[in-house]
Amino acid sequence: MSARGTATLDHPRSRAHAAEAASSVVSLNVLMAIVNARGVIDAGSAPPFAHELGRAVQAGATKVLVDLTQADEVTTAGMNSLLAVRQRLVARGGEVAVALPPAVARQFVTLGLDRRFLLAGDRTDAARLLGLVGGVTSPEAGAPAPPQAHAA
Repeated sequence: MSARGTATLDHPRSRAHAAEAASSVVSLNVLMAIVNARGVIDAGSAPPFAHELGRAVQAGATKVLVDLTQADEVTTAGMNSLLAVRQRLVARGGEVAVALPPAVARQFVTLGLDRRFLLAGDRTDAARLLGLVGGVTSPEAGAPAPPQAHAA
């Protein structure tokens, strides 16, 4: 399976839906989106991947979980797409967590991207790093990164 054209936005929550949820749950107006991609994220597949990331931000997401656990490789083009969405989110107080397979996580760490993104081994850990599920740990509080993020 190729990543070309496979980057998809799974779950943007509209502002109307978030407003309904806020009436029953205490919220800080956190909107979350999950973007999945698989295969090779390269110059050919990065534009649709970047488009889906941009759609998540444009929809109002403040927390973006990028699931790349099925990615075989993420080239510079894919990383640049992630860095661009991170810049947009950080400017408005948002965060990006990236779930990665071990080999790709090693690449991110080698390039220093573990200082730019919350790295996790799976979606559950990524959601936890974003503060969306119990057992929240904060990188700012000195919490250790997931094992894949430390691999050399």
